[in-house]
Amino acid sequence: MQLTPLLAQHRIPILDQWFGLIIKTYPGLSSVFLKKNQPWGNPVGTNIHGALAKVFDELMLPEATDDLAPVLDTIVRIRAVQDYAPSEAVAILLFVKHVVRERFKDEIAAGQIPVSELHEFDNKVDSMMLIAFDIYTKCRNTVMENRLEDFKRNFTGMLRKHKIIVDYPKFDSGTSDSSDG
Repeated sequence: MQLTPLLAQHRIPILDQWFGLIIKTYPGLSSVFLKKNQPWGNPVGTNIHGALAKVFDELMLPEATDDLAPVLDTIVRIRAVQDYAPSEAVAILLFVKHVVRERFKDEIAAGQIPVSELHEFDNKVDSMMLIAFDIYTKCRNTVMENRLEDFKRNFTGMLRKHKIIVDYPKFDSGTSDSSDG
């Protein structure tokens, strides 16, 4: 028995259980709201669930396609602007390992699913996690840059109101191509 056909056969219940575990990471009434299955009434839940389906489909392919990073971006971008530690923000992607092992525990115990296929699945999830963490880092950097720009705008406005003029220098990352000599 191979793992990929089993994953395809049990796709909907796996996705529902995976999404259910993700919902549990949200505090209080947020988790109740995320359970609603209405695109207009619950855009966050709808986007996460839709992206999970695409991620799951990618996990069943022999190799990841170019579509994986944008799909992960959908999930991670949502988590990056919420109040989660980096590990909490991307750990939700690891939940699929638990769901798969739980769903197929009898087949695994009976040796019907080759261990090599489980390791391959785990490696795909781990690789996906690394991509997700890179995306999370970029998103958080963008959030911080936006907050800094907002602060500078507000502070400059306050200074102008009091007739104090300040010109902030542009940040130079030090990766200039020009040479000094």
